[in-house]
Amino acid sequence: MIKILFFTIVFCSNSFASDLVNFTFLGTGTPRPDINKLGPSILVKYKSEEILLDVGRGTTLRLAQVGSNFNNINNIYISHLHFDHLVGLPDLWLTSNLWQKKTNTNVFGPKGIQEFCQNVKNSYKEDLGYRYSNQDVSKINCHNFENNNLLSDRLIKVQSFKNSHGHIDESYGLTVQVDSKTIVYSGDTSYSKNVIKSCKRCDILIHEVISVSDRLYNRNKKLQDVIDTHTSVKQLIKVLNSTNPKLTILSHALLFDVTEEQVISEIQEGYSGDVLFAYDLLSVDVGKEINIFNLNK
Repeated sequence: MIKILFFTIVFCSNSFASDLVNFTFLGTGTPRPDINKLGPSILVKYKSEEILLDVGRGTTLRLAQVGSNFNNINNIYISHLHFDHLVGLPDLWLTSNLWQKKTNTNVFGPKGIQEFCQNVKNSYKEDLGYRYSNQDVSKINCHNFENNNLLSDRLIKVQSFKNSHGHIDESYGLTVQVDSKTIVYSGDTSYSKNVIKSCKRCDILIHEVISVSDRLYNRNKKLQDVIDTHTSVKQLIKVLNSTNPKLTILSHALLFDVTEEQVISEIQEGYSGDVLFAYDLLSVDVGKEINIFNLNK
């Protein structure tokens, strides 16, 4: 099924390019350092507008790899305050100023995001004072999610919804709406009814997953605790059968002594739709058809 999906999607028409929303996985990893899977971050582009969903480790490096102009990114959405989802924010902000970014950057996130941003400013005040003596620096303005309506006139509309990340109360998924196209980003979550509600027959569902071999699970108390705060394969199958997205892309995959191939095989036993694993620099166009690029690792 997946091989057919790849072949069909890659060779479809680009005749409606002006109506396409593109998203590129800048990072698909977890807190574990991996040069091939940097921290979670997704670049979304539509016409002249660009946004980021999360800013994990190495986001700025990946943006440079894809030739992104940092000046075009004015709105960033942080799913929750675990370090692996926002550790790249100071780097992106400071680097964009070196590139003489003229516009300010809005950062939207859960409760606590404003305090986080203020601490970032305080941490780098010596550097900022040295480089920008006239305060000629683009600002970083942080807002709680309830202030999303500040951007109601944007081409790319983003709405947050509470998910179920165990011990983290302030954890969210994100719905990206461009005209009639809907992309849902689960964020870090266990089984969540709000993910299902947000993605009833959505175009793309980007979802996390965790899978641990019985051998490791039975002898590792820490993994037993961790798995309860993420989405198991069985739970994921239940989500997919309730939502039926056109395409599901798995990212932020926590796999312990288990391969991606084993996870896909298990999913296919209970769900007939198209599912694939993301990896860094995978790029997807969503329009009248779905086009996937950079298929080969």
